[in-house]
Amino acid sequence: MRWFLIVLLLGCRPDPRIAVPASRGVAIGTVTLEWSNVHAVFGEHVLLVDTGSQGELYQLEQGMKQIGVRLGDVKCAVVTHGHADHAGTARALQLKGIRIIAGAGDRARNARGEHGAHNPTGLFSRMLAWFLPETYKPFTADVVVTDRFDLAPCGVAGEVIAVGGHTAGSVVVVVGKVALVGDLFRGGRLAGFVDRTEPMVHFYQDDKAHAHEQIRALVRRGVELFVLGHGGPAIRSEVIETFGK
Repeated sequence: MRWFLIVLLLGCRPDPRIAVPASRGVAIGTVTLEWSNVHAVFGEHVLLVDTGSQGELYQLEQGMKQIGVRLGDVKCAVVTHGHADHAGTARALQLKGIRIIAGAGDRARNARGEHGAHNPTGLFSRMLAWFLPETYKPFTADVVVTDRFDLAPCGVAGEVIAVGGHTAGSVVVVVGKVALVGDLFRGGRLAGFVDRTEPMVHFYQDDKAHAHEQIRALVRRGVELFVLGHGGPAIRSEVIETFGK
């Protein structure tokens, strides 16, 4: 059953692409792997946001090449939260000399390499949890974010902000009026492969009310485009329609 679901999702998976054009103030490329998106933020250097699942390093490298990124030129990668489908390749990237940035609230989870409790938000979420990866290679982040971290040393004019909600250590990356928000919410159906720009409540939330308040805080900050861990990107007006402001 798990392999049937994977084959179905892979058949719907979009190719590596420039998901956010430079006209938005920052160019962002997206590689969709088996379970999640990995994003490349183009600046003086390329910043990766999220890393995929364990064992996906080769797929990530090949996908990044298609959007003009060599992993050897990447200085930093932000792990938006300590779940196996987002943090799974962090240690492999770290061994390549890439500086890993992650939230303080997920430090213990990352050190164990354990996905932890799913905390589903609906019936389908409960069923989907049976198929998701549960473990990943443990790692200790090079930069642990408790509040904010300026990304200038990574070659990007933006910041990492600790927000919590999805997990205790969830962080977002804000570059101008674009926010890369991990799993604060998702886009589309079938894990983001159908109508992928439509904002939807995420399948899992440690603290759903807090996660949704953090979305509204980003709206109040003036964010115009939300880049997601699953599906997306989502525009401001539709995010407000779903989550308020």
